Amino acid sequence: MNLRPVSTVALLAALFVPAFAQSAASASDEEANLSLTLPTDEWYVPKSKVSFGFRILDKGVNVKFGHLGNIGNARPLGPDSSGNYVYDTGFVEKDALRDTFETKSAPDPDTKVGTPTFYGEPIGNGRYRAHRVTRAEEGGSLTDVVVGEGLSYNASYSRTWGTSSTGQIDGTLVRMSNYSTASEGASLEKKEGMNSGIELSLSHVMGKVGQRFEWGWEAGLALNPVNAKTGGTVNSTLSVYSDYFRLNGTLADGVKSGPTFSDFDSTVEGDDQSLETTVPIGAAPDATVPGTGKTQNSAGGASVLGNWQVKGAYFLVRVGPQLRTQLSQRFGLNASIGVAGAFSGTRYSVFESVQVPDLVDPITEEKVDAKSAFLGGFYADLNVDWAANERTGLFAGVNMQRFGSYDQEVAGRTAKIDFGSAVGVRGGLSYKF
Repeated sequence: MNLRPVSTVALLAALFVPAFAQSAASASDEEANLSLTLPTDEWYVPKSKVSFGFRILDKGVNVKFGHLGNIGNARPLGPDSSGNYVYDTGFVEKDALRDTFETKSAPDPDTKVGTPTFYGEPIGNGRYRAHRVTRAEEGGSLTDVVVGEGLSYNASYSRTWGTSSTGQIDGTLVRMSNYSTASEGASLEKKEGMNSGIELSLSHVMGKVGQRFEWGWEAGLALNPVNAKTGGTVNSTLSVYSDYFRLNGTLADGVKSGPTFSDFDSTVEGDDQSLETTVPIGAAPDATVPGTGKTQNSAGGASVLGNWQVKGAYFLVRVGPQLRTQLSQRFGLNASIGVAGAFSGTRYSVFESVQVPDLVDPITEEKVDAKSAFLGGFYADLNVDWAANERTGLFAGVNMQRFGSYDQEVAGRTAKIDFGSAVGVRGGLSYKF
């Protein structure tokens, strides 16, 4: 066997293999050096993602307004701190000396030139004459002119009083009343319609499940408004508290208040002259009259018109596991489910009015109360994401949430604010880092 060809191949291999080996080693070193000099974007795979966007739910809260038509009356029964009696249909003020001239009985000798002073002269039968005193020139005599006639002060009566209607006057008796209504359990319900808000979420990939799925966690914040408002008319019990005051005389037709005056006969031109014709009224209710200090209740006697509103917002916090798969080079699918909490703050505002006898304008009541509450619940999301590049993208999906309810009250009226279950859509921008 001729070994020369084999020897030739072996020799060539011995000569070229080291050269190839050295070339391969050089190429390997160059790749390694090149990889160390590449930007981090070329070799780091983002594990976290922050997303910001909108969410639209198919419904908001469901509010049941209860115990409606409950208009109270804050007026004191009896005189107030000033000694006045004040009612929905009138008033009786505590009487006093009207002017300083009622305490004087003679002209003031120190009256200055051109500066008038007044004094009152008792003339009997509980009356006085008002005098106007002036001095025309320095050292001159006083000019004393009668400019009016009025009633003297009497602690048992009042000269300043008024009613809303002549229907309150029966002979010498005047009825003063306060009105209120008591709820008969009336309720109205308002379901808030479509509800939109904003949200911010953060997710992080922890590892892989098989070849196609990644698992991790997701946490998010969301803010949605609350606004449930309704109005209408409800029936309530009408309560009427009455006091009767006795007049000290007979009123002229159409008169329903005091004081009253008429022209005073005087030859002095330009003076403010008057003759008091006031019929005074008792300074306190007449306890001998049946019905004084009594309250009459009429079931269903009041038709209360009102507007009721619960307005505010709730702040949602959620956290739970997330599972994600890559559908294609740009599209991915992820799902998350977990626990959630809703921090809710609302203002319950009430406006109610009722029309009553003897008053042209209705009696109204407006009340507001605020409350905050925390509700526990859960959520679920299913989303599709689209990558615009390695860092940024868009997402869209569906979401579901469920929470409980809480109660709020203002001046006896109640509101049950039920969040219940809601489903909706969400979308926005995302950024990986």
